Amino acid sequence: IIIELIGGLMLAIGWKARLAAWAIFVFVAVATVIFHNFWALPADQAGLQMILFNKNLAIMGGMLYVAFMGPGRLSLDKA
Repeated sequence: IIIELIGGLMLAIGWKARLAAWAIFVFVAVATVIFHNFWALPADQAGLQMILFNKNLAIMGGMLYVAFMGPGRLSLDKA
């Protein structure tokens, strides 16, 4: 909860956004593999888990974008 809450606030205001993006990326990657393993579920349950897995992949892509490109010009950091 702390990573999601504090990291999300750090991303929103742009303070240490690259660090926050990396922390959220790692957290979501681990949670995705542990909790949304659609490949190990029966077919009737795999559909929803695949949707959630793909949603988390999109979140991880956004975090990688911020981690590599930076928070933007309206952030608190000027890096």
